[in-house]
Amino acid sequence: MSAGAIPPAQIPDFRQALASHGVGTAELAAIRAFTRVVAPADFARAFAVCLSQIAGGSVAAGGGEQAQARFCSDLANCTEWSDPQPWFDRVHADWARCVDSGAEAGFALDACAALVKAAARYLTSDGAGVGRLEMDILFAIDAFAWCVASLLSQALLPRRADGAARGDIDSLTGLPNRHAVGRLLAQWLPKVAGDSVRVGLVLLSIEWGVAVRHLPAIERDRLRLAVSQRLGEAVRAGDVLCASGDHEWSLLLPALRSPAQLRLAANKLINACEALLEGEFGERCGRLRAGGAAGPEHGRDALALEVAARTALLIARQRELDFEDYRGEFAGVVGDAIDFERELLNALHLQELQLYLQPQVRLSDGRCVSVELLLRWQRHSGEWVAPPRIIEGAQQIGVLPRLSNWLIMHGAKVAAELAQAGVDVRVNLNVTANDLIDDELPVMVAQALDTWRVPPERYGLEITESALVSDEQRAARLIAELRELGCPVALDDFGTGFSSLAYLRNLPVTELKIDQMFVRQLAHSRPDQAIVEAVMRLADGFGLQVVAEGVEDEQARHLLAEAGCDLIQGHLEARAMPLAEFIGWWRAREAGRQALA
Repeated sequence: MSAGAIPPAQIPDFRQALASHGVGTAELAAIRAFTRVVAPADFARAFAVCLSQIAGGSVAAGGGEQAQARFCSDLANCTEWSDPQPWFDRVHADWARCVDSGAEAGFALDACAALVKAAARYLTSDGAGVGRLEMDILFAIDAFAWCVASLLSQALLPRRADGAARGDIDSLTGLPNRHAVGRLLAQWLPKVAGDSVRVGLVLLSIEWGVAVRHLPAIERDRLRLAVSQRLGEAVRAGDVLCASGDHEWSLLLPALRSPAQLRLAANKLINACEALLEGEFGERCGRLRAGGAAGPEHGRDALALEVAARTALLIARQRELDFEDYRGEFAGVVGDAIDFERELLNALHLQELQLYLQPQVRLSDGRCVSVELLLRWQRHSGEWVAPPRIIEGAQQIGVLPRLSNWLIMHGAKVAAELAQAGVDVRVNLNVTANDLIDDELPVMVAQALDTWRVPPERYGLEITESALVSDEQRAARLIAELRELGCPVALDDFGTGFSSLAYLRNLPVTELKIDQMFVRQLAHSRPDQAIVEAVMRLADGFGLQVVAEGVEDEQARHLLAEAGCDLIQGHLEARAMPLAEFIGWWRAREAGRQALA
């Protein structure tokens, strides 16, 4: 039998496993419907793009590349999904060859995640409305892919524990590799019981900055080797440091007496690495995070303990902490994240997202002449989700272009409905950083204006300084094209970045928005007053209109009027509100103004 071959008796019954993961007759029918309409070559390309974004450096070097290429090819061959058992047999055998060639265990999980992401992109790529069938297909593929990931992870654990075929040493650092982690934990965990002795696992991850990610491979290897050597010096006798990934190290503590030792050990590793980066490699930027777990209470086998430690690492990233150790309440984190992504995708497809309108009032006569459109989403639980989290979630599941298109088109629809109701105001829509590197942005705006017959001067775009950082030249070109359409463009959160004056000089914007951080304490802060006065002088010199955000008291309004500010928005005038409520508010305000005239 060849090295990669698996005895038939060891290959799981895939149909039975699918059923246990909720993939029944209806779900398989949905998957078959997808395989009949999908273009295999297009899906394979989408899968390759998604995998490159997710997997990063987890691809095996040398001979492993060929094995992983075959594994990926068979995995993404969606036309074979309709006959699942023979397809899974091939994928299972492919993965065995990958493991024997030194592939990281996490690569299978990354590849399955890429399947789901590619399917999401394929189903939403044409910009048309996505119905119930597409939703059913995507949920079926999601369950299908994670069933595959689970089977590959579980069935091949014995092969990882057997180091004879490939060795358990990382060739660059000389440290035990990720295969050794599984083997050692599998040896140690059955021998511990009770509270007197535990087995600890700390995962240390470095998130490198752009300077490191763009280094040649040989320089990245030198940095990884130096970090490994410095970490090794900080490890106490009896503990085992492993190189479990390109940017990750695992510390195994086989005789853990107290859970507090996890934090102590993690802090030693973090401090050692920080000293290196501040010294010899001071020009390299990286952010260290660590997560820890202890067996058997957090996991009675190697896989369960690693999942617990990775969950703690995820929490540390989310909470911007250096280290977090696993606790029982973290158990639902991954499930909650999956639920959030599914509900967000469903909300986007079923048009459950909303745009609220916050008035912008002209100081000279008190008339509301424009509104800012603010993204709102209320989950089925009643929770209102902050817009940045919506944007981040859409980006993670690969539907941010779909969300951007919805925002642009729906913004134009709001403008049209306001005009039809006789409400004479301009709408202003925030665009994301991703929109400002998308050459199709002016085209999408033009299409939206044409579809809803909205005059371009009634449809403004707001951009933040932070959105300009990634590619200012491209952003400048896109802004110029939007101005050629006739759309006003505002520079939002002005003064909070480092290049505000350069942006004024280089970008063809029509409006400045003073960030609320300079407005909230305006009545009591002389520095804030000086900043506002300086912005007004700059705006006057460039011929720009100025809007002040976050106006909440009469004193601030008075000071802004004295400084020459054009428009204000904030709770003093009105909170953001749904379209119908805004129309009523605007009509009542206009009637009051005219009665006083």
